[in-house]
Amino acid sequence: MSFPVVLQDSVNRFARSLEVPRRLVSLHPRTPGNAGNFSALPPAVVLGVISAFEGFVEDFLATALHQRGYGLGQIARRVSMNNPTVDEFFRRCANEFPGIGARLAAGPGVSVWNVPGVGRRPQIETVDLAELRRRADGWMQVRHCLAHGLVSGWRSEVWPGPLRGTATVSSVLRPRPGGRHAIGLIGAISCARIHLHGARLIADAVAAELDTDLSWTALPDFPLERSVVPGR
Repeated sequence: MSFPVVLQDSVNRFARSLEVPRRLVSLHPRTPGNAGNFSALPPAVVLGVISAFEGFVEDFLATALHQRGYGLGQIARRVSMNNPTVDEFFRRCANEFPGIGARLAAGPGVSVWNVPGVGRRPQIETVDLAELRRRADGWMQVRHCLAHGLVSGWRSEVWPGPLRGTATVSSVLRPRPGGRHAIGLIGAISCARIHLHGARLIADAVAAELDTDLSWTALPDFPLERSVVPGR
């Protein structure tokens, strides 16, 4: 017995894998001052989101190539990736579906927190796909440093230089005095929004090339600011 392989299943699995990062964000009090043990939540969110994104990239691309009629051997060669970034997802998809470039040219941006200078307050800004791809590379460096135990991520620390490529953690992390940098909750939320938006833009463009539509309603929003509950 065979079962249909559809792109929407990849999106649904992506949403499921983001459930834990979403709940971790909801645990944070989002109050001024030292967050105490809640400071361990941002690095956990970053690791969870990027891990979910990596799984989605491999799953989605394999499914898209299957729908294109590729054999298992061809698919295996094309989806063999090590820690894919948003930029690599774009390039891999563009190689197989050249039409997505035109579809993405006027794609909407995504709102994230900026990276303020030392002592400055962060502000919300909107970044386009090109800038999103660059920042996602920076977040992948953050992921490498966390995964390899070079930093703990829960406090301000001195982070090492790039482990791969040229992107640096300083391009996405909030600077602190003494050459230190910190993730913070707003950094983790920006990381999540960057990866979710990049995944959605690119996947929607590929789906359009395959004459299908995707629903993203199951994915969490990772709102920039805390929701206000009436009466509180």
